[in-house]
Amino acid sequence: MDWSKTKTIFIIVFSILNVFLYSVYINNYNEEQELEVLGESNIESDLKNANISVGNLPVSTEKVTYVSGKINTFDNFDFDQVTRNQIITVSDNMIIEGTMKKPEKLEALNEKTLTEFLKRTVFKGEEYRLWQIDKSAREATFFQVMNDKMIFYNQSATIKVYWSEKEEITKYEQTMFGSLKAVGEKSMLIKPIQAIKTIFEKGYLKDHTTISFVNLGYSTLVPLTETQVLSPTWHIRAMVPDENGRKKQQDFFVNAVDNQILDIEKNIQFKNKAATDVEYKERVRSNVDAKQSELSK
Repeated sequence: MDWSKTKTIFIIVFSILNVFLYSVYINNYNEEQELEVLGESNIESDLKNANISVGNLPVSTEKVTYVSGKINTFDNFDFDQVTRNQIITVSDNMIIEGTMKKPEKLEALNEKTLTEFLKRTVFKGEEYRLWQIDKSAREATFFQVMNDKMIFYNQSATIKVYWSEKEEITKYEQTMFGSLKAVGEKSMLIKPIQAIKTIFEKGYLKDHTTISFVNLGYSTLVPLTETQVLSPTWHIRAMVPDENGRKKQQDFFVNAVDNQILDIEKNIQFKNKAATDVEYKERVRSNVDAKQSELSK
């Protein structure tokens, strides 16, 4: 046998095989890309036919991990960190309640002034971002953030700020994760348009809906006692018309990894409700009386 000829034949065969396999890979990849583009084109066409408008969407090429959060306890809390014009109490070692000694009047009740209030008054207030202002209930809700991403509707990562009828801040309540860290391997996220497609195909988006924006955050995947697992989540805010044609804000949450619509409990309530003017005065008076009693001993 002529070994040199045999070697040449093997090289040619393996070269042809490599070219063939590579061509198969390229063809499959291109088909997937075409199907993906076609799918996006179809959903965009369906949304357009339903007069559903979608603005600029975030790019979702990044890979994100799940997050582990350990609930913070305030049993050894240093009250000197937040003593400015407030009386601090702690419930169940997990809820801080700050009652203002003197009601604080802000220039206005908006995102800027309320965020500044948190930064100068609340323990690690800079780690929270405004979710909503409810003027009828006289309360503002803030969610804790990680890597600039909100943790949506988690009872253990929220601040509520309350004010009186005179629009003076009387108290706030706070919970937080003491540590947040990435867990597991990074996962490729579904695209925002795919999340919109999911809620559209489920019938949540009526004709003439407007998609205000889509943001990436986290939601609770495994709610354990002290430690929780959080999943990357697309938050879709839409203005959906009601039966009278008036548009109302609705928030949808879709798991950014498995594309499942999330039914998130959106009613976060602490044990102590918002302080009314009477409740506020009684709380401050009782705390003052307690302090005076301690001093007289």
